[in-house]
Amino acid sequence: MMFVGPDGDVVPSLTESEMREVDRVAIEETGPNLFQRMETAGRGLAVIALEMLDDLGDGPVVVLAGTGGNGGGGITAGRHLANRDVDVLVTVTDPTSLGEVPAFQLRVFDATQGKVVGLDDLDGVTPVLIIDAVVGYSPRGAPRGPRRR
Repeated sequence: MMFVGPDGDVVPSLTESEMREVDRVAIEETGPNLFQRMETAGRGLAVIALEMLDDLGDGPVVVLAGTGGNGGGGITAGRHLANRDVDVLVTVTDPTSLGEVPAFQLRVFDATQGKVVGLDDLDGVTPVLIIDAVVGYSPRGAPRGPRRR
């Protein structure tokens, strides 16, 4: 499948099975573990967010995080932003179901000035940027529970 970007460039995409193969090769043949990959992805996402914030101004950044690797990457990005004095609010769809590495990332985020909040705590919040890290590359049906909101 291909997508066309706003500038007309063709952007390739991967299927879930192709992405799983990319993950397998990354882990088995090049060596970075899940923690390292999540850290790299989160740091890269934070850099992009900081560039965007230059144009957007001040205000909270909201990270909507799922329970898997994608959510962990979002939480990691939130930590990097909070460490740079950005007002960050992180909400996790189901904190009790976090995978081991995303749960570790949330504990590290807790040591920053950022705040972990419930979904209802976002009522009335007007973020300048939302980082959507809820669903990764392997969704199983339509979003359910808190992810559906």
